[in-house]
Amino acid sequence: MGADVIVATTRGALLRGTTTDALGDEIDGGTIVAGADNFPVSIIESEAREYDPASNTWRTVRKLTGRTSARIQPVPGDRLKDLRDGIVYAIGEITRTPRGLSGRSSVTMGLKRTGP
Repeated sequence: MGADVIVATTRGALLRGTTTDALGDEIDGGTIVAGADNFPVSIIESEAREYDPASNTWRTVRKLTGRTSARIQPVPGDRLKDLRDGIVYAIGEITRTPRGLSGRSSVTMGLKRTGP
């Protein structure tokens, strides 16, 4: 397999699974997915304008997108941990692109910041 080509902004780890706390509530687990413990990822923040019908106004919202090599296999419910600053993102929609402009396959993820 050829080298992965991606302009990474950081390195990440893929987290999966849940556990229960002392009160019996389900919380996110910190189990790192095997083979996805230190991979290059590009996390980009962009602004978008969205209409809010409840308040009848346009709002500027920030959107986070992550992109990495297709060898990383996130599934709905996984989380992405930024290894540079420790921020954890929930992974939303996942799009797999068979071949990008660089000639390499990639995975694009919609992200939401969940905490440090």
